[in-house]
Amino acid sequence: LIQGSAWWCGTIILKFLTSKVLGVSDHIRLSDLIAARILRYTDFDTLIYTCAPEFDFMEKETPLRYAKTLLLPVVLVITCFILKKTVRDISCVLSTNTFQRKQLLEHGELIFHTLQLLAFTALAVLIMRLKLFLTPHMCVMASLICSRRLFGWLFCRVRFENVIFGILTVMSLQGFANLHNQWSIIGEFNNLPQEELIQWIKYNTRPDAVFAGAMPTMASVKLSALHPIVNHPHYEDADLSLKTYEVLYDLCISSSYECVFNTDIYIHIFFFFRPGCSMLEIWDVEDPSSAANPPLCSVLLKDARPYFTTVFQNSVYRVLRVN
Repeated sequence: LIQGSAWWCGTIILKFLTSKVLGVSDHIRLSDLIAARILRYTDFDTLIYTCAPEFDFMEKETPLRYAKTLLLPVVLVITCFILKKTVRDISCVLSTNTFQRKQLLEHGELIFHTLQLLAFTALAVLIMRLKLFLTPHMCVMASLICSRRLFGWLFCRVRFENVIFGILTVMSLQGFANLHNQWSIIGEFNNLPQEELIQWIKYNTRPDAVFAGAMPTMASVKLSALHPIVNHPHYEDADLSLKTYEVLYDLCISSSYECVFNTDIYIHIFFFFRPGCSMLEIWDVEDPSSAANPPLCSVLLKDARPYFTTVFQNSVYRVLRVN
């Protein structure tokens, strides 16, 4: 109990001190995303994440893929043996002397990794993107098939090297098929409207012209056109997300030119970008009282005057300049 309490308090203190020293502040907590999945909790920040397919529930095909490579069956077998060994050791601990009890409790890493596997599994089921933690950990757990502590009884009866070689061979068959499928994909990303936008920005604007707009597009503007941007796609940072919130709030909820114009002057935007109003439903949740009002972005698409001038437009994108 003392060790557990010290670990918990130490983790919180270390997180707090690290954030202070590095000047980093998290904007959204993992607990909020879990609440959004389990309790249907919704607000602007959680919807920004959960509306994306990467933050949806785990795909039904994922366990099937794990099973085809034998990763899932092997991990399940190993987990069952660990739990069985744990129950047996605990029963022995309750009926042995202090020295034997210490020997039995010396190796707790198997329990630790099993509990970590269960935690990663729960997170991956709720948030598909967190498979990036689950899959490597499943591979680590699968390596315990070679553990003499778990399967020493089998080592004495058969040539266990042959068993391991057979399992790896079957795994490799599906694994090679997966690699071959990925290698056979030959494609090229093509987004002509965005290419036209980037080319126009590079050759028709000043190097210090600042842009604001949808986060994925801003990433392209920053990377390809090398222009400064107002709202950064790294939404986890509190300061960056606040800027994004202010910019998009004024466009999607406000119906006043002056409101967005004053905001633009405050954060020194010379150009404003908005490809459409795909986030209106999220804003209706954030501010239900303004749901009936026409959003400014729709008004600007019809007539941007007198505060804005349309300087570029194609089939998808429109760039508005602050006059």
